[in-house]
Amino acid sequence: MLPMSASVNEWSKVLSPRERAVALLIGGGLSNKEVARELGLSPGTVKNHVHSILQKLGERNRNSLIIHRGTRGRFPTSR
Repeated sequence: MLPMSASVNEWSKVLSPRERAVALLIGGGLSNKEVARELGLSPGTVKNHVHSILQKLGERNRNSLIIHRGTRGRFPTSR
């Protein structure tokens, strides 16, 4: 479990590049279907990524990702 205030390096160790991309878009308020369209994935694959992200970050729901993005800025996306 990783705190939402973790550094870019800490996020990189826990989330895959694809999970970081999904987290960024979910944090921006996009639906699974919108994320799937944006990344060229199926909605089911996005749902699986969201589940994995929430488990790895120790969060219970996607709203916490949206709140985090709104209160602390962008998710780390670089290495």
